[in-house]
Amino acid sequence: MRAVVGESMMADQHHDTSTGAERRQHARSALLYSCSIYDGETTVDCVIKDISASGARLMVEKRIAADHEVVLDIDGVGLFPSRIVWQADHHAGIRFLSDTSLVKSWISSAWGK
Repeated sequence: MRAVVGESMMADQHHDTSTGAERRQHARSALLYSCSIYDGETTVDCVIKDISASGARLMVEKRIAADHEVVLDIDGVGLFPSRIVWQADHHAGIRFLSDTSLVKSWISSAWGK
């Protein structure tokens, strides 16, 4: 699948409405790129909707248990140890378990962001 990267970084300021605190630490880039998640038993095809140095939002074919460690296999980029942190409908949020500077360098190499 060909990557489609947004021209500008999406705002990274996600506010927790209960406290007013900001939860996201890294800028997100819009992206459409095929990948898969492997949880040790099952592989689930998915599409990256947006990505940052700390995680990604995915469109997934089926649910994987929340708070479950997985490996995100991004076609032509590499393997990213991750944790499922939320799911809703056909979307899931993952947090990368690798050092954010390393993930940022992989993202930059792959998509120039």
